[in-house]
Amino acid sequence: MPSDEFVESNPLLDDPPALRSRMRDEGYLFFRGIGPKEKLLAARRDVIALCREARWCDGDGRWTGVGPFTEGDREYMAVYQKVIKLPSFLAVPEDRVFMKLIGNIIGGEAMLHRLRIGRITFPNNVQQTTAAHQDHWYIRGAPDTYTIWQPLGECPRELGGLALLPRSQKNGFIEHRFQAEKKYAGHGLQDDQIPAASQDQWLTADFGVGDFLVFHSFTIHKALPNLTRDRLRISTDNRYQRAGDAIAEISTKSHYNL
Repeated sequence: MPSDEFVESNPLLDDPPALRSRMRDEGYLFFRGIGPKEKLLAARRDVIALCREARWCDGDGRWTGVGPFTEGDREYMAVYQKVIKLPSFLAVPEDRVFMKLIGNIIGGEAMLHRLRIGRITFPNNVQQTTAAHQDHWYIRGAPDTYTIWQPLGECPRELGGLALLPRSQKNGFIEHRFQAEKKYAGHGLQDDQIPAASQDQWLTADFGVGDFLVFHSFTIHKALPNLTRDRLRISTDNRYQRAGDAIAEISTKSHYNL
């Protein structure tokens, strides 16, 4: 598991040229505690309620042992179609904190993709952990598209946060390979496709409520496995770009068209 941590960008928050420079150099920005905590926790409560209704967890989000399930499984998709329609879930990426930040990064008006993605990651399901990849493989459209990844609640690294290779966006887009063992996100990058000099440079962090990561669509990243005994990892990733730039049809629709 990566031990080196993201560099915090909070001191650059009100300095758009510095934000753009660091994004251009490093391929990511990491912020501590500035996300809309009340909205994040409200969305978490609503998602937990749906998981509890499905008997996946108790009221504190502790796994009951049912499953594990993942995207593509009938049981998972029955819950997920409700998650991505929750008003509280949809309200998180629309918050002015994110819209202003992305506007400062791109130097113009930001547009939020309709494609809003949530993840519910079970313990005891390591094989289905999302492999290393670039988001551009899945979203296409303008390369200068940015993802904001954040957990709904506390997310220490053993719960399965995100890891990222800094400066990897400078290598451009890499063709992905199909990985038959994956039930979803089946295309990824294997070790021989990642520059050898980068193999030991993965960064991660323990995420608190309101912490989030912003990265370029060419930046290589991956999920960490949920190694806890009985906790569900609940997270979101949303994409933003400059209004008026090219956008692929998939990003104009809801996730799985649900």
